[in-house]
Amino acid sequence: MSGEVEVRVLRDPRELEEAVEVHASAWGSRDYREVAPAHLLRGLVDNGGLVLGAFIEGRMVGASYGWFVHPERGEPYFYSHATGVAEGFKYRGVGFALKARQREEVLGRGVRLIKWTWDPLQSLNSRFNLAKLGAVFREYHVNYYGEMTDEINRGLGSDRVKAEWWLDSRLVSLRLSGELKSPSYEALASLGAWTALPHPEDSPAPREPGELEPLGDVALVAIPVSVGEVRERYGLRAAVAWRRATRAALRSLVSQGYIGVDYARDRKGRPYLVLVKKPLRDVLEARLPWIHG
Repeated sequence: MSGEVEVRVLRDPRELEEAVEVHASAWGSRDYREVAPAHLLRGLVDNGGLVLGAFIEGRMVGASYGWFVHPERGEPYFYSHATGVAEGFKYRGVGFALKARQREEVLGRGVRLIKWTWDPLQSLNSRFNLAKLGAVFREYHVNYYGEMTDEINRGLGSDRVKAEWWLDSRLVSLRLSGELKSPSYEALASLGAWTALPHPEDSPAPREPGELEPLGDVALVAIPVSVGEVRERYGLRAAVAWRRATRAALRSLVSQGYIGVDYARDRKGRPYLVLVKKPLRDVLEARLPWIHG
């Protein structure tokens, strides 16, 4: 099936039922207790929330939902709880189309910040959020949702970083337009970046690092190309070792003021999360060591 992606706001109860099935497919959820029910989506639609559906040739293939938050202190924001694409339709621009429409809707209501969580071990999600959308992260949460049973999360705990998507920032504008490309690992190393967690050379997973002493303003943290493949090839123990090692590295760096800003690969195609120790305002203006102009 081909065709352009159409995204629209969902209100009809029948379409909200379809959105539930899309999300079950997206995460391989056999337990529907881990999927938001249609009546909850209906409540969101009528009470400060936003539910979007993505369609290809009339078929719903993606869905997203969240709600607006107005804290007593700090910036109002939209919390995007879940964005999923049905199996068989991933990596075809559906997720990007959903987030672009979500950005349009949220800005249209006078809010300039969207937050959500993602698993930093999921390499493609990290690349999408950081390198394509221009989100950043400054928080790491251990087992945020408790134990989950879907095919993606089971056995690994639900560690998450919290995305901040500053919708009207220069960083986001450059990312969405494709003008800002991610640097390679080698290019960052040549600028003095330090590898806080390297890829293991002779084992399926890295060891947990000790307390990290900052060696520069740019830090690199290895993540697996596919944690799912690690689990399938080497077993759950290896995947859990990746979780523990990246948890230790990222928690240490975030606690020291580093901000997650990018995604890089080395010559072997191995991915790294890129963190910088700079003020948020500089990051959002795209004033980063590897960016000129």
